[in-house]
Amino acid sequence: MIKLLIADDEPKILRGLKKSLDWEEWNIDIVGEAEDGEMALEMAIQLQPDILFLDINMPFLNGLKLIEKLNIELPSAVVIVISGYDEFSYAQEAIRLGIFQYLLKPVNTEELRKTVTAAVQLLEERKKENHYISWINEKLDKNSHLIQQTFLSHWMKGKLTENEIQEHVAYLNMNLHDTWIFAAKPMIKVAEGKKAETWDQNLLYYTLQNFMEELLSNCESMVVFNDDYKQIIAFVPCFSTDQIHSLGPQLDEMFERHTGKNIFFAKRAFKLNQNMPELYQDICEEISSQSKIVPVVLLAKKYIERNYYRQDLTLLEVAEEVRVSPTYLSRLLKEELGSSFIDYLTRVRIENAIEYMGNPVYKMYEVAEKVGYSTQHYFSTAFKKVIGVSPSAYAKRWE
Repeated sequence: MIKLLIADDEPKILRGLKKSLDWEEWNIDIVGEAEDGEMALEMAIQLQPDILFLDINMPFLNGLKLIEKLNIELPSAVVIVISGYDEFSYAQEAIRLGIFQYLLKPVNTEELRKTVTAAVQLLEERKKENHYISWINEKLDKNSHLIQQTFLSHWMKGKLTENEIQEHVAYLNMNLHDTWIFAAKPMIKVAEGKKAETWDQNLLYYTLQNFMEELLSNCESMVVFNDDYKQIIAFVPCFSTDQIHSLGPQLDEMFERHTGKNIFFAKRAFKLNQNMPELYQDICEEISSQSKIVPVVLLAKKYIERNYYRQDLTLLEVAEEVRVSPTYLSRLLKEELGSSFIDYLTRVRIENAIEYMGNPVYKMYEVAEKVGYSTQHYFSTAFKKVIGVSPSAYAKRWE
């Protein structure tokens, strides 16, 4: 039922208002009567009425002050002022405070009926509107993941203006500071053994996406989806350096163990001042370039990238893993990657070292150990050969 509270310091007026209309006609229940403003405020907070009849001139707390407090405590209540003051200033102030109607005593029954009818209609409209808003919010909550995916997909393709990007980020409450973007794709034509031949292509993509989501399940804000190029894209904020390095190898190993196939994989760190479409294009180009490499080199490359941190990794071990001779693999690496085994391994190690160096938690000797060097001196020599400056000089960029 609709709850009505009447506040007036004249008992005669209170009785008259109660008897003036058949309140059941509007499904209205008179839940309380107050004879002063303070009592009216206390009862309103306790009873939460939908409609209030208020007099302007009441003891302790006059009607205008009461309305100001009610606007804070019960902002959705319909306030109808019934006053003996026929002064424009009172009516003007009451209207300014957002009242629904200002009626003068003695109240005309027909005018009161029209006012109550309009107030009930307003409450019903609000109820429908609130129900619709609740329904919309429920749908948005259920589909928030899909909304995020659509937003990120359009952003990566450059389909959004700067204002639209900011609005979406604010609405979705997304933390895009220190975000990592990962991309993965099954190697459809590269397989180990007969196991992979039975896999449906769509099922491979579905499996890869599930594995990606599983590995990222501890990160609450992550979003994983399939883009138009059938790449599994993941946006992951606040990822630790060790997790960043381990995701690709873990995903590759998990996928190979279950399907017999490997994956293409690329990752990029994203800052808010970067160009998202440009960064996404860079990721796509890296995945595409990987797909053009001959299968044996691709498998060797993956093995190196998965085991680069091991100090004892050798060309012989990699060659045995991909089932070719060391001499043949060495020649293929030179032809496909433009590097010898040692040069490529060094490059992979230094690229990963640079990512570790961006985290102030790690000392330089710890970075060296993490990327496969037994001493900091050996690491510094290799770093300078690839980058052109020493690790300490390079690290000053973060200071």
